[in-house]
Amino acid sequence: MLIATAGTLAISCGSSGASNNDAGADAGYQGVPRDQQPLTATPGTWTWIDVPESKCQDGTPTGFAINVQDTSDLFIFYEGGGACWDYITCVVADTATHGPVGATEWMARQQALTQQFDRTRMTNPFRNATMIYIPYCTGDLHVGDNVPTYTGAGAPLTYYHKGLPDTIAFLSRVASTWTDPARVVVSGSSAGGFGAILTYDLTRKTFPGSRMYLVDDAGPLLEGDALPAAEKQAWISAWNIGGLIDGLCAGCQTDFSKLETTLTTSYPNDRMALLSSLQDMTIRTYFMLMPDVFQTDLLQMISDRLAPSVAFRAFVITGQQHTLLGTMTTSTTNGMVLEPWLDQMINDQSGWDTVQP
Repeated sequence: MLIATAGTLAISCGSSGASNNDAGADAGYQGVPRDQQPLTATPGTWTWIDVPESKCQDGTPTGFAINVQDTSDLFIFYEGGGACWDYITCVVADTATHGPVGATEWMARQQALTQQFDRTRMTNPFRNATMIYIPYCTGDLHVGDNVPTYTGAGAPLTYYHKGLPDTIAFLSRVASTWTDPARVVVSGSSAGGFGAILTYDLTRKTFPGSRMYLVDDAGPLLEGDALPAAEKQAWISAWNIGGLIDGLCAGCQTDFSKLETTLTTSYPNDRMALLSSLQDMTIRTYFMLMPDVFQTDLLQMISDRLAPSVAFRAFVITGQQHTLLGTMTTSTTNGMVLEPWLDQMINDQSGWDTVQP
């Protein structure tokens, strides 16, 4: 329910209509703490929410942004921006977006918001949802919980990989405001796509009675050592995510793709989607794969992990484009445009299936 007060909205106890209840109504709440004051915002505009206990990579606090609509739907989006895990990647190459990210920086970032946030386009499947934008400044796919000091030829650098505590702090404020939304779409692009799928179980448990959907844009969890073993172990060590991975599924530390099977088994009524190009230049570069090898590995994972599932599907286009949500009105494969495909997905239409070249 949204309560209008002097041009703003004090948002309290959002109620749902339809219920999915995969987690079971009597199973006991297992999500993030719901111990925050309800958020307030002006409808139809972006409002920045400071979260004092959160941290970017430099230790400065950050927050998140909301754009409220008077509906019972949420669209939670995790921002992308690379990743880093050692002195070379975090200091020399500087391969991750970093802070500070506060209200001032958010004002600049609003200018770059892409098609999924466009409320003026009637065909946008997310246009009527309350939008939650989670920025990225921790270099750890939104799931780290570590503060290493990286050393090398230059000055040492202390790096706050605090993506998971940040995510919990953000979701606590969201869940304290919207306790039981009808539908929740969890999405993200690039590093945010990885973040969306790696935190999906936590978000699912936070909204156990909601109908839920996952849209992973350019965050493919390739099988086995297609995602290089040394790189996986570097992530696990630098970001301290071994406990998180083990908690998601047995064997996921050596094969991240098993999480896709685990999620569809745990939540068989949820629809989930992977968006990718066949030879995504950015992702294959991070994974140190040649274009044809990445393509083979991507299609193999889709065949082995997604195709046998109840409702985890893929939308794949030709070429090397990185991320698709920003071009969902023009991204096309086999005559299907991404935007109506996503509309079919979140409106539970029949015939929704994988499309690829």
